[in-house]
Amino acid sequence: MITSPPAPAVAYLRRSTDKQEQSLADQRSEIRRFAGEHGYRIIDEYCDDAISGTSAKGRRGFQRMIEDAKRGDFKAVIVWNSDRFSRGDVTETEHFRYLLRAAGVAVLSVTEDYLHRDGIDGDILRTVKQFQNRQFSISLSQSTLRGQVSSVLAASDPGRMTPYGYDREIIGPDGTMLYRVRFLEGGERATFDRHGALQATYSKGQTLRKPGKECTARLVLSEAGRVSTVRDIFTMCVDGVGFKGIADELNRRGLMSPKGRLWSFTTIKAMLENPVYRGDVVWNRRSESKFYRVRDGRADAMRPREESGRVERTVEDDWIVMPDAVPAIVDRETWDLAQVKVLERSKAKGGTGKQTNRWLLSGVLRCGDCGHGYWGERKRKGRKAGQRVVETGYYACSGRRGRGKVTCPHPAHVRADDLETWVLGKLSGLVMVDDLTVDAAVDRLVETTSLRSAERDDVERLDIELAEIDATVNALLTGLDPANLPLVNDRLTQLRHRKEQLQRERRAAVTASRPFDELALRRWATERITGLADAIDGRRNEHVRRVLTSYVDEIVIWPSTKTGLLRVNAFAAGLADRQNDTDRPARDRSCVDAIAGRGFEPLTSGL
Repeated sequence: MITSPPAPAVAYLRRSTDKQEQSLADQRSEIRRFAGEHGYRIIDEYCDDAISGTSAKGRRGFQRMIEDAKRGDFKAVIVWNSDRFSRGDVTETEHFRYLLRAAGVAVLSVTEDYLHRDGIDGDILRTVKQFQNRQFSISLSQSTLRGQVSSVLAASDPGRMTPYGYDREIIGPDGTMLYRVRFLEGGERATFDRHGALQATYSKGQTLRKPGKECTARLVLSEAGRVSTVRDIFTMCVDGVGFKGIADELNRRGLMSPKGRLWSFTTIKAMLENPVYRGDVVWNRRSESKFYRVRDGRADAMRPREESGRVERTVEDDWIVMPDAVPAIVDRETWDLAQVKVLERSKAKGGTGKQTNRWLLSGVLRCGDCGHGYWGERKRKGRKAGQRVVETGYYACSGRRGRGKVTCPHPAHVRADDLETWVLGKLSGLVMVDDLTVDAAVDRLVETTSLRSAERDDVERLDIELAEIDATVNALLTGLDPANLPLVNDRLTQLRHRKEQLQRERRAAVTASRPFDELALRRWATERITGLADAIDGRRNEHVRRVLTSYVDEIVIWPSTKTGLLRVNAFAAGLADRQNDTDRPARDRSCVDAIAGRGFEPLTSGL
């Protein structure tokens, strides 16, 4: 009697979390038993541990198995259950099953004998089972989000890594503290009893014992050193120290960041913007759910299929805010002042590159046709022997440069020198009217600013622009043509980001509307007058750029009509009102009558 040798096969193991009932060891044991009973020999093993099966993205073991199958080294993939192979939708799952079948590889299940069955009954059973696997994940996602929403509304911490400066306390049903969890800088977690004694330390990846469903969690202040560090960060920010300067100071002290590395400016910025440090729990500031998103306090809005699992910032209207839910580390006034400083730094346009590479109008200059910003770039022309290369600076639409004609169909390069000269000339005409001396211009600026209310003017201006954005969004959504959906989505994203920025500016404007200190106001005015004079003299540095944003809100250029608009800030508009200068002399526009041969003409100064 001739016995056929066992056919080569591989095992695929997967679990979503460390709470999965069927452990990897159990799956492995059952797969090897099944292989021996059905004439297969396991020659290799592919594993994805603590990874969701709702998509093949990120499942390295699964992807490697699909590629290896093409070599023909094995004849079957054995899984414990079909939901271990995939919880994706039917289309995705059948796509990978087809790739394996084309390579001569069958997909077998320990618990489901129909998985490899041919014929209509096998096709129907596989489809129905895969639909059920998918629906289980969708229902679980909704239930999880609902549980998190309920926890936040009950002022209970919903989980994840605690903010630096806080620990998580687990509270029993009777209200007593059971134990405290502290995230350590190296990624470990330490637990302490109610008396503060260390109970255990769990390394990254180890399972921490889970509290019962009847228990709740709350944030409490961590050790004094961490709390003091957070307060120092806010104090340095209010005193004018930048994000990188704060990070450098903490690194100089030898302190480790929350993730056990050196402090970086991104970590500092994220901490300064976190409302938890003023005592508020703010949840749903960003979403990375695969199926549902939270809107109006409910986890009932399905995410589009193409956005599944994508991390995105949510609009402020969908945030869930619980005021005074945790102990505050800094008072609200300090937190608000820090937000003003953060906003001032965000308005210092142009990034953090070398000052010699920064462009004066970067960040305030955008394309009216596609909404993208304008980049500064230098173009080189050929040179003759013995002569230097000729370089000319231009501003170009980043939408056109980055995404081509589909995003911005009208090409335009605006000569930088001409545009900057025109803008500075306009601002000089507002501030240095009638050739005032610097001292006289400062006196005039102080007088004008003192007479204007930041709370009235800035907030009104921001409210108007916010209303314009809402009107634009409504217009885009009215009678939407599906063929234009990609372009409309891109524009809606830009409008959403702009709206969030304006909402932050509005809060900062209200915070900053305090009675004027004349001495501080005079220093502020002197800085802006001298900074404008430096810009006119040709200086280009971060100070000059920051001064420019004190006058200019934005500059919009429409390549399609070859027109432009300069919109100044509220206090610069107040200077114009004092001048009563409604009719602009023609000579003010002469320097940009034909920018770079494109014929750009300023539409209006926006005053």
